[in-house]
Amino acid sequence: MSLAFGILGPLQVLEDGRPLDLGTRKQQILLAALLCHANARVAFDDLVEALWDDAPPRTARKNVQVYVSSLRRVLGAGSECRISHRTGGYVLHSDAEELDALRFARLAGSGAATDALALWRGAALDGFRDIPLIDAAAQRLDRRFLGVFEDWMEAEIAAGSGATTIERATDIAQQHPFRERLRMLQMTALCQAGRRAEALAVYDELRRALAQELGLSPSPALTRFYDSLLHEPAPAARRETPRRGPATAPNLVPAAPPAFTGRTAATALLTDALAARGSRLAVVTGALGTGKTALAVHVAHRLGEYFPDGRFFVRLRGDDGRPRALEGVLRQLLAAVGRPEPPPGTDLRWAWQLWLGGRRALVVVDDARRESEVRPLLPEVGETAVLVTARHRLIGLDGAFRLCLSPLTVDEAVDFLGRVIGAERVMADPASAAQIVRAAGLLPLGIRLVADRLAFLRHVPLREYGARMTGTRPLLDELCGDDVAVRVRLAESIDDLPAAAYGAVLRLGVLPEPQFTLEQAAAALDRDPDTAVRVLENLMEASVLTVRHMDVDEEAGHTVRYEMPALTYAYARESAAAARVPVSRT
Repeated sequence: MSLAFGILGPLQVLEDGRPLDLGTRKQQILLAALLCHANARVAFDDLVEALWDDAPPRTARKNVQVYVSSLRRVLGAGSECRISHRTGGYVLHSDAEELDALRFARLAGSGAATDALALWRGAALDGFRDIPLIDAAAQRLDRRFLGVFEDWMEAEIAAGSGATTIERATDIAQQHPFRERLRMLQMTALCQAGRRAEALAVYDELRRALAQELGLSPSPALTRFYDSLLHEPAPAARRETPRRGPATAPNLVPAAPPAFTGRTAATALLTDALAARGSRLAVVTGALGTGKTALAVHVAHRLGEYFPDGRFFVRLRGDDGRPRALEGVLRQLLAAVGRPEPPPGTDLRWAWQLWLGGRRALVVVDDARRESEVRPLLPEVGETAVLVTARHRLIGLDGAFRLCLSPLTVDEAVDFLGRVIGAERVMADPASAAQIVRAAGLLPLGIRLVADRLAFLRHVPLREYGARMTGTRPLLDELCGDDVAVRVRLAESIDDLPAAAYGAVLRLGVLPEPQFTLEQAAAALDRDPDTAVRVLENLMEASVLTVRHMDVDEEAGHTVRYEMPALTYAYARESAAAARVPVSRT
C-alpha cells in the first residue's frame, strides 16, 4: 500500500491512487494541521485551538486522542509510526515521495521549477483557510509557490517565451493582486507578445487598487518601468524586469544557505522593517553560531524587488579574522557597483556617497565589531538600506532596527539536522536527534558541525552519537576533530573582548554548567553581586551571555539564570583549563 498526501490544493489522501474517506470535518482539520507541519511536533494546545477555537469542551484531550486513533485507522497499517505522540503534541511523519509540499520544495530547490509548479492543484489547503494555524502554514506555501512561479516566468521571458505565460500569470495575479514582481513580469510578457496597451492597463489597475485598499503607491521600480512603456518604443520594458542576473540590478549576495531552517518570525520582522516600513539601517546581533549571516543572506535574497539598484555583500573581517581596512572595503563596493578605479588621492567615502545618492540598493555588512566600521558605509542621502550583522549591539548606531537572535527551538534544530543527514534517519530516532541538537546548544553552527560529522559517520546510530556528545570527551573535540577553523572563530570572539571581560569569560568557564545564577557567577568571578552583575551585563552586550529565564519565587522574588552559548562555553572551559584558572568555590 502506498499513500500520497496532498495539501497543494484541497486536502486529499490517496491510497494506491484512490482517494480515502478522511472522516468528519474535525478529523480532517486535525490531519491538515499535522500535514502542513509534517515531521515537526504540533503542540496539543495548538490542535485544540484549531479544532474548537476559544471554546474547547472539557473532553478536548480525549477527543483529540479519538481523532488521532480514527486517522490511524484510515491510514492503515503502520499508522502508529506515521502519527506519533511526542511530549505535548503529535507528529505526522512523511517524506517527499508521499507529501506534495515536501516534493515541491525538493524539486524547486533542484531547479526543476516546471515539475514543481505542476504539483499545485489550487490554493494550498483550500477549505481550511479559516483555521489560523492552517492558514499561516498555507500562506507560507503560497509565498513559496509565488517565488518559484516568478523565477520560472522570468526565465521563460528571458528565453523569449513570455507570451506562453500570460494566461497563467493573469490568473495568479487575480489571486495576489498586490504582488509587484508578478505584475511587472505580467506586463513584460504582455509587451513581449505585442500587447502593450494591456500592459499599461495592468499598471493602472494595480495603482488604483494599492491606493484604495492600502493607501500606497507603486514601487519606484514599477513606476520607472511604466514610464519606460509610455516613452520608449516597446519591449525595452524587459530591462526593468526584476531579474536576478547582472543584466539589470546586480545581486552580489552569496548563495542562500541550502539548509536554512526556522527563523520564520525573525525573517518576517527583518523583511517588514526593510521593505514595508522602509528602515534604512538594520542590525542583527547574537552569539557566535546563531546564524546571523545566514539570516541576513536569506532575507537579502527575498528583497530583490524592493531594491531595484542592486544587492551587495561585504565582509569586515578577512579570512584570518583581522579587520579589513576601510579603503579596501570601499574599493570592493565601488567595484561592485561598476565604478572605475578612482585616481590616487580620491576620497573613497565621497565616491561611495556619490553613487548612493538617488539610488535604492541593499548592502549587507557582515561581522561588524564597532560602530566606526559601519558609519562610513551608511548612506547620507538616497534610499539605500544597510543590513549589519554583529555580535555587539552597536548601540551608537542611532535609529537602527534591531533584532537579537536566540538559539533555534528544538523542533527547528531537529528539522535542520534532518535536512542535512536525511529526514528518515532523524524520524527513526527523534528522541536521540533532540538530545544531539540540545547538546550542540541549539545553535545553527553547532548543528551544522554535528550534521557534517553524522553525514560522514552514517554507520553510527543517533543514540550512540548522542551518548558521545554528552560523554566525557570535550564537545569541541567531538565536533571539530583536527579542524581548527571553529576554534579560531571562537578565539576571535573572546580575544576581541577587553582584558577584564576576557578574564571573566575564563572564570565563568570553570562553572560546571553553562547556565548559572548571579550568586554562582559572583563566586566564580570573586566579586560581590553588584560588581558581578555589571560584568555579566557587559558580556551580554557582547553576546557572550544571554538571560535564559527567570525563576519566580513568592518569597525570594525572581532569580535570573544566565547562559553562555554551548560552543562559547566549551571553548571557555578549554581555555580556562589551559590557563589553569582556579575552580569556582560553587
